[in-house]
Amino acid sequence: MMLANRWLECFADRDVQFTDPQAALNHAMELHRTGKLVEAENLYRQLQQHFPQATDIIHLIGLIEVDTGRKDEGFANLRRVIALQPDIPHYHANLGARLLEQREAVEALACLDRAIKLQPETASHHYNRGNALLQLQRWPEALATYRLSLSLQPDNPSCELQLGLALHSAGQIQESIAHYRDMLRRRPIDLSAATNLGAMLQADCDLDGAAEAFQHALRIEPNNTIPLNNLAVIHKELGETGPAIQLLRRCVELQPDAKEIRSNLILIMHYDPATTDGAIAEQHAEWNRRHVSATTPHANPPTPARKLRIGFISPDLRDHVVGRALLPSLTRHDRSQFEIYCYAGAHPDAFGQKFREHADGWRETTGWPADLFAQRIREDQIDILVDLSLHTSDNRLDVFALKPAPVQVSWLGYPESSGLSTMDYRLTDAHLEPSAGNQIADANEKPYMIQDCWTCYEPPAGFPEVNDLPSAKGRPFTFGSLNNSCKINDEVLGAWARILRARPDARLLLLAKQGSHRRRFTEALTKLGVAPEQLCFADYLPSTPDLSQGALLARYHEIDLALDTFPYGGMTTTLDALWMGVPVVSLVGQRNLGRAGLSILSNVGLADFAAPTVDAYVDLAIKTAEDKPALAALRAGLRTKMQASPLLDAQGFTRKVEAAFRGMWLEWCKR
Repeated sequence: MMLANRWLECFADRDVQFTDPQAALNHAMELHRTGKLVEAENLYRQLQQHFPQATDIIHLIGLIEVDTGRKDEGFANLRRVIALQPDIPHYHANLGARLLEQREAVEALACLDRAIKLQPETASHHYNRGNALLQLQRWPEALATYRLSLSLQPDNPSCELQLGLALHSAGQIQESIAHYRDMLRRRPIDLSAATNLGAMLQADCDLDGAAEAFQHALRIEPNNTIPLNNLAVIHKELGETGPAIQLLRRCVELQPDAKEIRSNLILIMHYDPATTDGAIAEQHAEWNRRHVSATTPHANPPTPARKLRIGFISPDLRDHVVGRALLPSLTRHDRSQFEIYCYAGAHPDAFGQKFREHADGWRETTGWPADLFAQRIREDQIDILVDLSLHTSDNRLDVFALKPAPVQVSWLGYPESSGLSTMDYRLTDAHLEPSAGNQIADANEKPYMIQDCWTCYEPPAGFPEVNDLPSAKGRPFTFGSLNNSCKINDEVLGAWARILRARPDARLLLLAKQGSHRRRFTEALTKLGVAPEQLCFADYLPSTPDLSQGALLARYHEIDLALDTFPYGGMTTTLDALWMGVPVVSLVGQRNLGRAGLSILSNVGLADFAAPTVDAYVDLAIKTAEDKPALAALRAGLRTKMQASPLLDAQGFTRKVEAAFRGMWLEWCKR
């Protein structure tokens, strides 16, 4: 922008003074470019006093306003200059880019289309248009747009990175991997290419290749927390919790305010048998210290008996264990007493569409900043806000840290405390609660008991019938665990080895991905005296439109007796096994998370299958396997027992959850 030198006025920036307005503007733009936004805005506003109709100055002020959180004023200024000067391409492009940051992809796309119409050969317009299409999950168009941008500006690593993500999102997994390999071949010190290659290989179950890519990234930049965190996740997936925790502790030392990394550390600590209650409580407290903010009072009317608005936050309102656990109650709420709002992580899949159909309000919130998210919850007048993630991937505890609702509850992500000081309750049951109490919960997060069980089960569509006991037909007796392999640590393997050594005629079936998982389990059990032929594997297969979760339950047709993991036990896996007629031997842990098996088994009349010690766990598995007639009889009647239990009484369970919500609300109204 050029300004006429009509005044000899001084434009001051601290000790620097300008009598030339153009020099002042150039200096302000340099301050802006280098991130000195306060100083830049000060000069822009001085200039605006003398050039009130200069749209470039208004535009620049609008950009700073948006970037410093004054979004209403900023977007108003960015739109105002477009109304005054509709043919300036970068006005449309910059508005589109800022809208993308707010996840307003539809309007952003329209802005970028106008910029491209005015300036079709500018690669950055096409790049941002590709980002808008990626947000809108219009994968083929995004791919075409990124490729067009690269044809205009071939040397654009950011665009190449996004192209790889778009390939993966479009289901072109191998093409995405090949793309990142080619990037890394051409730019061997490209940290982002190495990191993204690792992520793609990890998603493709090639953990060896993923680890190699993350280690390549760390050779480029040893203290970068992204590949460090990702490498920790590889160790976790392999059940190697010690090395994972060591890497994550290094991450939080390097980046102590990274809430996602600290959440990852807290989550993996739950898998680790060596981690103490005190260590977890310490990390909970540190999370609170760094991320919990003071909140303003809530304006929700404290009327005890009025209709309540319940908000559920989860990235997993889809075909996922959390989605499967929530849907039976969500679809049965009394709509005369409760309105349901869902804050979902992404556009729902076919299963997730059921949530949308039953929600009074539906918000897709991926990428929303915490303050914007909290503001929307307040605007929606949510009375009770329910977290369904705790510290699992893509959680939004940063929103709960702002306390946007009067009552906040954690539930279902895993049966444990979130540790947040702004969480008022956690939904639990008497079986989950240790006699000594929960030693890792924040004092503000009180247990709210649901009668019988904290969860409910609805068998997945397409489930097979229960078969006869497999070993009754002359096949080897088969123990099995279809839990996530990251729950299988050295202590679990040690217990299983004792069982298999006592039954050398038996075998163990595990659900494990190809490669590192299987090699680790085979090597560890062989060292513990188990014959390699006693170990067999089922392939990890995610459900797809052509392969339902119910159909995958046919794996239980090969299993005589299921073995639970510890200290992080099975939940949906245990319920699936029981539904398929397979009893589960579980270990009663010292924390809530290790007592899910006890809760589920107690509710189907099998509390005796929850052992108090590892020795008792081993003995129970061996003795149960010896009595095939009793095991066959139990298998034949277990589905009927499940159907008659509280676990499958979705209607009754919903009333219990509603009573809990109403009780929480009454407590808030009394304050």
